[in-house]
Amino acid sequence: MAAENRWVTDEFEVMMRSGTSTKERIVRQLKSGTRLEVLEIDAQSGYTKVRTASGTEGWVLTRYLRRSPTAQLLLPDLERKLKDSEAERTRLANELSELKKSRRALEREVGELQSANSSQEQQLDRITRLSSSTIEVDQQNTQLKQRVAEAEQQIEALEIENNQLASRANREWFLIGGAVLVAGLLLGLILPRIQWRKKSSWSDF
Repeated sequence: MAAENRWVTDEFEVMMRSGTSTKERIVRQLKSGTRLEVLEIDAQSGYTKVRTASGTEGWVLTRYLRRSPTAQLLLPDLERKLKDSEAERTRLANELSELKKSRRALEREVGELQSANSSQEQQLDRITRLSSSTIEVDQQNTQLKQRVAEAEQQIEALEIENNQLASRANREWFLIGGAVLVAGLLLGLILPRIQWRKKSSWSDF
């Protein structure tokens, strides 16, 4: 069975004696808060046999012992814990401040990214519109080229037809000119004879 510990009360110094009576020799004086190992309890005399950390053994009145450390012993530990808690609180406060700064920086970065994304979307929309316009212009250009080609074909056909008409007109004028020439020659031959006959007939009267 593990030995129990007791602590001297913080009211006054306790006498450790060699026996279970105030008449026994004082072995040593125990200061308040001294930790003692319980060796034996004598309920009849009201004494408890204990041993100090240095190995000194003796008897002390049981009523001057307690099961937990005194406030005097606990206070330094509590002060240390309080100091540690304050240090931890300061550390956490600093960490929280850094986290807030990081959060604000991230929020700014997110805002910048959103703005950049919006700008990129606008540029993409503009490029899309330009692409659509380019496609439409290309289509119109193709249509115009087709119309120009058709017009050129029509012009070529008209030129051929015009040349044919001009050639035909030249031939017709040539024929007409020839006919006029022949008619002139014939008239030149016939008219003198007609006039001679008329003169001849008039001379007969």
